[in-house]
Parts: sequence; structure tokens; C-alpha cells
Amino acid sequence: MPLSRAAFWVLLPVMLLAPWQCLPAATLNLAPLLFFESGEQGYQLSLAGPLFDLTDEYIAIRPLFYHDDSQTDILYPFGHSTRERMRFIPIFSYSHEEDRENAHLLVFFYGRHESERYGGVFPLYGRLDHRFGHDRIRFVLWPLYSQTTTDGIENYSVLWPVFRYSPGRELQIFPLWGYEKTVNYRHDYVLWPFFHFRRGAQYINAFIPLFYYSRGDTYWNFSILWPLFTFSRDTSPELTSANFPWPLLRKATGAYEELKLFPFYWTKTVGESYRMKIVFWPLYKREGSYNPASGIREERTTILLLSKKSTLTGEQEVDSQQITAWPLWHRHTLGERRLWYFPWLIPIHDEGFRRNYLPLLTLASGESSPGSSEVNVLWRTFRYARSGPHRSFALSFLFSYKDGPGYSRIGFLSDLLHWQWSAPQERP
Repeated sequence: MPLSRAAFWVLLPVMLLAPWQCLPAATLNLAPLLFFESGEQGYQLSLAGPLFDLTDEYIAIRPLFYHDDSQTDILYPFGHSTRERMRFIPIFSYSHEEDRENAHLLVFFYGRHESERYGGVFPLYGRLDHRFGHDRIRFVLWPLYSQTTTDGIENYSVLWPVFRYSPGRELQIFPLWGYEKTVNYRHDYVLWPFFHFRRGAQYINAFIPLFYYSRGDTYWNFSILWPLFTFSRDTSPELTSANFPWPLLRKATGAYEELKLFPFYWTKTVGESYRMKIVFWPLYKREGSYNPASGIREERTTILLLSKKSTLTGEQEVDSQQITAWPLWHRHTLGERRLWYFPWLIPIHDEGFRRNYLPLLTLASGESSPGSSEVNVLWRTFRYARSGPHRSFALSFLFSYKDGPGYSRIGFLSDLLHWQWSAPQERP
């Protein structure tokens, strides 16, 4: 049996049964099969590369399970829980706040809004309060019958969305004919989405897609073969725009300036708050935005959609920067901390994805900050670390090297063979 395999099976039971978390300082490197390290800042145990991690902060069995003090993932993104919310799509979900509570299990649901409680069995029967933009929803054999209440206005539906009725406000036999009336306008349609007529604060005559005309107090809009050819004029704010045809050619001037010769050239400027330029889309795109209230400015450059550079700055210094050369490499700088990954196959920046999947897809990574840095290749098979004046290098169990003020150490076969010597002291 090879020496490395023998050492692994001999030491693994000892590590799993002994109180190794309490060791003041220890390292066992059989990467990528097993890696253990403890020190003043905590401990970490890794098995089978990125598949199993146990530290003083979290435990991960990727991609099945992750848990730390604030959250738990099970087959993320399907299962996720925090102190306020939990879910396992599509089986159940639960959330609670001070004045509301919502839960569902398969077809059963329950909720509370302030002191009012509701529930039901979808689609047989139920009631919901303050959900989906309505004050109250009732249904029986949905979509056979449903009733909504919004700001005191009742709306009834039979075979939703075919028959809808609200006393004095709405009547629809979708898509054949219908009207909707409010204090400010009345909107009628025939054979939706083709014929539309609106009168009131906004005036519309439309036979889509052949003709569309609308006007209001400060604007008017005219289109032939909507939305291909349109012309718009607005006086508040001042803006004139034309598409001929959309989405290939567009010109706008006034509140913002825009010129579009898609896909060859496209530029748009909205004062100091936003600017954008595209050349030979999707080859090159550059955007910049500025929020005067917060003083935050963001610059983004994109090459072929997925390779990009973005920089977020405040009034005084660079807050963060991200550079992606998809699918090979990604670097993220946050303040004085810098991280990089190789490869970068799936350009997702979701934290749940980073916890559960990114280590499985990363062959090499690095992290650096003032006074320390670390590089890992093939899940610590090759590892370099620096902390202050101390440096270490390891090639799994085969070879290791450490040095610091006054000493150097070299080891082979998990340090079964090792030599350490002291640096010569300077004479006074």
C-alpha cells in the first residue's frame, strides 16, 4: 500500500475522534483527499477536495448542504432558511415578520396580517389578505371563481381571465370585448390586443400593429406598424424621439440624448447620472452611472456580454472592482481585500451559489490583503500562504517548506521526514 494511502487511513480515525478542534496549532495536508489546519484564528477540515468542509464558522457538504450561524442551504437554491424565512421549492415556504406571517405546504397555505388570519387549499377554496397587490382575495375552484378587494373596490372573475366584473368600473369578456373605467379615464378594447380606445387624461386610438396614437397634457405619440416606426414628443420633460425601425434605428434629444444604429453603434447620455456606449454589439459596451445623493459612481465595461470590468467608487477611494475574463478568470477587489478564481465558468454573483457551487467549479483561487495572501490549486494540492513575515509552501503530502524570522523548515511525506534550521543571528 502506498505510504500516502496508509497515512490517510491511519490518521483519519484519530482526527475524527480526537478533540482536534482544540489543538493550538496543527496542519495535516493530504490534499485533495484530506486537509486539516488549526491555529489562533480557528480550524478547518476538508475532505475529498471541495465536497466536505468543516470550520469553526460553517459546515458544507457540497452541493447538498451548507450551514452557518445565520443560514442553512439544502440543495440550494431549492432549500434555504434564515431566522425569518425558510423554503424548499416547490414543497413548502414560511416567512414571518412582526405584523405578518405566511406559510404554504404543497396545496395548503396559511397567513396572518396584523391580527387577521387566513388560509385555504389551492385551488379548491381560500382567502388571502394583503397579497399580490390586493387587500383581499377569495377564490372557489380557481380559476372558476375569484373575488378581489383593492382600496375598497370589488372585482369578480369567472373562469379568470375570461369574465371579469366590477360594479360601475369594469366589465370584460376576454379577449372579445371589455372596458375599464376610473375617475381619470375609460379604456375599451375589442379583440384584444388589436383595437384599443381610451378617453380621459390619456387619449388612445389603436389598431395594433398597424396604427397607434396617444396623447396627454404634455405629450403625444404616433406609430405605424407598432412598435417598428414611432415618433414621440414630450414637453415635460422636453424630449423628442423617433424609431425607424425599432429596435435598429433610434434618435432622441432633450431630457436625454440617444443615437442608435444597432448593432453597430449606440450611445445614450442622461445628464451626469448615466451614460452608455455600444460598439458592434455584443463586442463592446461601456456604461457609467452617478448618484449625486450618495456620491457613488459606477463604471462598467463589457466585452462579448460575459467578460467585464466594473468599478464602484465613493467620494474618496475605490470601494470595489470586479474583472471577468469569461470563462477563464475572475477577480474581485473589495477595499484592500482581493480574491481571484480560475476558471470562472458560470458568471453568477449570488452568495448562495458562491457557498455551494463555486468551490466545485474552481481549480485555482487566491486571496490577498495587507500583510497576508494565499494561493490554492486543485483544492490545496498546491498551496502557498503568507502571513506577515511567515511563509509556507506545500505540494500535498509530498513536500512542504516554511520560513519566518529566525527559522526555516523543509519536510517530505507529511513531515515524516523534516529538517529545521535557524537563521544565523546578527552579532551586535
